Amino acid sequence: MLKFKKYQNKNTSSSAYGKWYGRLVHELLEFDEFIEHMANHHCVFSEATIRGVLIEMETCLRELLLEGKAVRIDELGIFALGVKTNGELTADKFTADSIKGVNVNLFLGKRFRARNLFADARFKEADKYIGDGNYYEPDGETADTGNAGDGPVNPTTTPGEGDTPGDGD
Repeated sequence: MLKFKKYQNKNTSSSAYGKWYGRLVHELLEFDEFIEHMANHHCVFSEATIRGVLIEMETCLRELLLEGKAVRIDELGIFALGVKTNGELTADKFTADSIKGVNVNLFLGKRFRARNLFADARFKEADKYIGDGNYYEPDGETADTGNAGDGPVNPTTTPGEGDTPGDGD
């Protein structure tokens, strides 16, 4: 069950000013909790084995990425490095010194693509939450809001600074 919070766009220069949107509320599952969850999932491997495999995967993934390899991990997706660069006026002025950063890209596999996750997602408003005035504070429990194939529960948002809502209605 995915829990969401409501918030109102307070950006007066946005065409979405005053509209209400939703953000998901996450509960962080620590590495040990994730391992325990996997071990309890009718798994034949012990927590120690799972821990060892995941730590080794992390080590090897980093090593392979730094060798310039892209790594597919089954249906999770393909991990590959990307770079942040300065723009140069001519090709011959672009050198390794023009590269200013490295980032990890994840190209999601089929099971993790947004449309496939959305088809299985169910939503419920978070029970209680307090914000800086942008968050709605519900009076009590709200009903589950599954998508039931009716399209998005919350409007399209533009990724970026502060999850600023897009111009979608």
